[in-house]
Amino acid sequence: MTYPCQYYCIAGMTIRVDSDLPITDATFNSAINQFRVADPGVDNIAIHHHFALPDLSDFRLGEEIYRKSPWAIYQQPDGWLYLGISPDMDDKTLHQMAFFNPDHTLSQIYTPMSDAFMQGNLHALTLFPTDQILIARLLADRQGCYLHSAGAILNDAGILFIGHSGAGKSTTAQMLMQASAQGRADVEILCDDRNIVRWQDGVWQVYGSWSHGDLPDVSSASAPLRAICFLHQSSENKLIPITDPKTIFHQLLACVIKPLVTKDWWQKTLDIVHQLSTEVACYAMHFDRSSAILSDLEKICKI
Repeated sequence: MTYPCQYYCIAGMTIRVDSDLPITDATFNSAINQFRVADPGVDNIAIHHHFALPDLSDFRLGEEIYRKSPWAIYQQPDGWLYLGISPDMDDKTLHQMAFFNPDHTLSQIYTPMSDAFMQGNLHALTLFPTDQILIARLLADRQGCYLHSAGAILNDAGILFIGHSGAGKSTTAQMLMQASAQGRADVEILCDDRNIVRWQDGVWQVYGSWSHGDLPDVSSASAPLRAICFLHQSSENKLIPITDPKTIFHQLLACVIKPLVTKDWWQKTLDIVHQLSTEVACYAMHFDRSSAILSDLEKICKI
């Protein structure tokens, strides 16, 4: 039986999801549903879900290129095979399987979890532990990557706030949301934990994602990336320009999301981060967790 597909758009890519079971408004969680669209786009990726594992007893796996729980990856003449494996070396149970074409734009995903699919509120279109496993790979081929960051559109300009866990990413997003609610700024929160940067049409664009942290507010919107701010909690509020590309490169690299690292993905991502580090204005943002820094942020978004 054929069921209607659904489309979801993230970072300029439209993901078509087909399934052997019906997809309803409740199949995926509310964050993912913020990215739902009615039709295919220009750059399309297709996922088809099946709910029984195929028999691999007489199947040629191909060349193993990666093995680290929960994945073993094999390169085949016509694409890639992903096997969901246990962290226990003695446990040979296969938990999931996916076939991808060479550029990962077409996939057949096999998951023995039909009950969970029917219950809904799923956190990944792929039914993987995270969709970043697939999307990060697609982005590397499109001059993009995920950054551990809070992202917002402030007065039509994209801005990222980067820092380790506890540095104040969610606090900064909440501060901007409050300023917007009070009519003091025009703000749209993209995501408080995972955002995407992508070189597109001669400009760096920032996009939200559904992989949020403490704040459930996410958006599929995008804007030209005007600034990157590295967070430092302080008793004062000021933005200090960072002008050394090497310093920027290393700080950005530490915040790149690396869900599944292979040699080809890593080389592409290094090139992307190097370009980003030389082309986007970066600042050390010292702030006291109040909204006193807002006026300085608005100034750099006008530059």
